[in-house]
Amino acid sequence: MRLVLLRHAETDLNTRDRFQAQADTPLNAEGRRQARETAERLTPGRWAAVHASPLTRAVDTARPAAERLGLPLATLDGLRERHLGTIDGLDRTRYAAEHPEDMRRLLTDPGYGPPGGETGARARGRFVAALRALMAAGHHGPVLVVTHGGVLNLLRGELPGGPRGGMVGNCRAVELDAEPAPDGGLRIERWRWDVAPHECEDGPVAPSRTSSATARSTALR
Repeated sequence: MRLVLLRHAETDLNTRDRFQAQADTPLNAEGRRQARETAERLTPGRWAAVHASPLTRAVDTARPAAERLGLPLATLDGLRERHLGTIDGLDRTRYAAEHPEDMRRLLTDPGYGPPGGETGARARGRFVAALRALMAAGHHGPVLVVTHGGVLNLLRGELPGGPRGGMVGNCRAVELDAEPAPDGGLRIERWRWDVAPHECEDGPVAPSRTSSATARSTALR
């Protein structure tokens, strides 16, 4: 199944470079424009389903796409952003300067969770479980999944070959051709990082942009 994991459109907290996590912030004017423009570039009849995190910024990004495609919009709780507890809403640059070791662990240590928040492993596990649930629905055709930059970043180290570059941009996507793996994770056949969702509608991924010719099960559980 092809999953097109779309990061929501822009919010004011994005522009201010603050941790957003599970704060239920709306799209700003630019974000609403991004969501409309992204939807307008999608082709009706080529998509199987539209799903979103229940947070407002994800739902409001997904709604124009669902309307454009003539598909119902369903929400799934496991697609929420990672819960960051007491650091939610803080300035990212200032936090990194004042707490460099905590910031390093937040970004690299799956066993670390900020006070009151989720560990990376826990957030990644429930996100992957949500993706497996979508696969179990047996959709035929690409599935648009509107979610969040933090949980997408948790996939980075588990993709075969590992993407380079920064976080997926607002209204940009990670394309996965994948299937459930027996170990409870995902078996990734091909992937692309930080692509426009309309580029994911047809055909196989170009070989020059795939991770590897050999598929493998990820460690995602």
